[in-house]
Amino acid sequence: MKALKDCRVLVTPTSYGSQDPALKSDLESLVAEVIYNTTGKPLSSDQLQELLPEIDGMIAGLDEIDAQALAAANDLKVVVRYGVGYNNVDLDTAREKGIVVSNTPGANAVAVAELTLALILNMLRPIMPAVQRTKSGEWPRYKGFSLDGKVVGLLGLGAIGKETARRLSGFGCQILAYDLYPDEKFAAEHGINLVLMDEILPIADVLSLH
Repeated sequence: MKALKDCRVLVTPTSYGSQDPALKSDLESLVAEVIYNTTGKPLSSDQLQELLPEIDGMIAGLDEIDAQALAAANDLKVVVRYGVGYNNVDLDTAREKGIVVSNTPGANAVAVAELTLALILNMLRPIMPAVQRTKSGEWPRYKGFSLDGKVVGLLGLGAIGKETARRLSGFGCQILAYDLYPDEKFAAEHGINLVLMDEILPIADVLSLH
């Protein structure tokens, strides 16, 4: 088996290291070579078939890691999904080739929660149309809605749902949540009401799916 310092690693998530550049420098110092996806989007099976030969490890995003792509991976030992789930990875083929497949739950939870909050605020207050019309020389007046006092329903209270709830707690809204495996301690500590999904849908002013 190769030593880590002799390995070549393919990194495909375009956001990898963007929030913490030390991630990139740490990885580059540990292995022989790091190859980055510079296309700005997930890689197709055809693209991976060209890149994966002689690659020892892969930090993957939503790339098409199907049987054909894995067939070209002569030296691949591990695929780590940057995020939750195993989207687009052919697990049966990986198992047959002895490739370990893992993921990183919560790795991007804060970033997704912040985006969720931004989308909620943009939905309640038409920020983008106002910006566009103001840039064109108008001074529009739109009616918006306050998040204060609203009922926000979170369908899913995992890593992202929890980070979203933490950020919503300062807006004075009522938070309802449903999860298949509810964390009752977290809910109690953050003033979240755990209810059934059917109870959320009729009364939520805002519904966020996680």
